[in-house]
Amino acid sequence: MELQMVLLEKHDFEKLKDELQLCALILSYSPKNESTWSHRRWVLKQVAEQHQDMAELVEKESVLVKEIAERSKMNYRAWRHRCWLIPYMTRKQALDELKKSTRWSELHVADNCCFHYRRSLLLALLDKCLENGQDSLSWKSETYTLWKEELRWNEMLIRRYQGRESLWNHRRFLSQWWIQQLLDVEETCPSTTSQVDLFITQEIGLLSECLNDPVDEFGESCIQAELSALYILWVSKQVPAVKGKLEERLHSVSVVGLKDVLVRACRPEKRWLWMNLVGLAD
Repeated sequence: MELQMVLLEKHDFEKLKDELQLCALILSYSPKNESTWSHRRWVLKQVAEQHQDMAELVEKESVLVKEIAERSKMNYRAWRHRCWLIPYMTRKQALDELKKSTRWSELHVADNCCFHYRRSLLLALLDKCLENGQDSLSWKSETYTLWKEELRWNEMLIRRYQGRESLWNHRRFLSQWWIQQLLDVEETCPSTTSQVDLFITQEIGLLSECLNDPVDEFGESCIQAELSALYILWVSKQVPAVKGKLEERLHSVSVVGLKDVLVRACRPEKRWLWMNLVGLAD
């Protein structure tokens, strides 16, 4: 606190830059030091309030966090700092960050922090489009493209890396928004071909593959089956409008309903817990 008071009195941009360098040095030795991350955000806020150009600084901060995250695994403090930077990013920077974080995420599929960062970027891009008052059709088209590509990429990772909960959590976020948008479109522009039905059919197909994957020596296929079942259960609860469609499509994987999916996929100790929680127990 005393140091911050001194920096405020000096009101010197060069001093603030020196403080950022000092913080970077400390974090290189202690990457999970919460007080240093907090102080760094305070310094950056002072820089922003002095109307300094933040674009270059945000770029450097993102590189710093990436380097620290590579040396210090599961460092949620570093990733939280990166999320904190998002409001200071331009739309182009946010798009670039989404692209640049793709490869890192593919190499760290068990680290939920990087996927949380991508979710924050996607939501920020939505907000920026709305705030700028862009043409409704234009931003919707761009948003749909981003979301569709993210869903495709996520499915590819799920198929490649079995039993990674972070990937299924990311899909929950993506699916909830996507289904709601498709429902809104169908409500305003009825069509003979239901995009919601097509998406649900696709998700049931993914579930079917996960349920029928051959057992492996590490037990990852069993975890994959359980995660896929819980994902379908989650969708049915979060988006009630599609529950009936889900139940109908589940017949295509030779089961009667959600209860049968849980019986088939979940371990006994978890199966009864979920059934009681969602009211499917006998």
